[in-house]
Amino acid sequence: MYFIDFFRMLPMFLYICRVNQSLNRFLVFINTTTYNSLLMKKLMITLFVLTISLSSLTSCSADSESATSTTNNSNETVKSYTHSDLELELLDEVNAYRVSVGLNPLQIIEHISYKSSEHNDYMLATHTVTHEGFEERKSNLQEVLGAYRVGENVAYAYSSAQSTVNAWVNSPSHKANLEGDYTHFGASIKTDEQGRKYYTNMFIKK
Repeated sequence: MYFIDFFRMLPMFLYICRVNQSLNRFLVFINTTTYNSLLMKKLMITLFVLTISLSSLTSCSADSESATSTTNNSNETVKSYTHSDLELELLDEVNAYRVSVGLNPLQIIEHISYKSSEHNDYMLATHTVTHEGFEERKSNLQEVLGAYRVGENVAYAYSSAQSTVNAWVNSPSHKANLEGDYTHFGASIKTDEQGRKYYTNMFIKK
């Protein structure tokens, strides 16, 4: 009787085994999917943090010297500009650094800050940190102010004027502009919707 009962129960036993195997495969799939999901989340978080870190260190420099200066013989006019406290702090930090290494402090010209502000508007609109249009800005400063030499530093996402200047000092190309043979300068700082700051600091020699 037990032998007969065994054969009667065999199909059910095999069915239970198949169900158990399917369940195990499903659980393995779930565990693997969960693991992959967690791994993907960790990867995305890592990439996000890395992107933020890199963006906070983004900065550029440009420098150009013309053979001769030009006078204001165009329709361009000198623009006035009202500096924010943070912009004045940035200019003070730049001058403090120059004096600390034995260089002359630079004089502020509002028109230079106005052109710096225009460039910040462009970077804000395009969400880029770039020297796009530098030649046009240089030509304007030559025509309007009679600049002989023009330099430019830009930066992004630094929280303060001091941290921005410190970053420029630690970058050879930016440091070269900070220590350049200039007489005047200007600066603009603007903030995007996320609270990240765009910096443009321009230098000229007259």
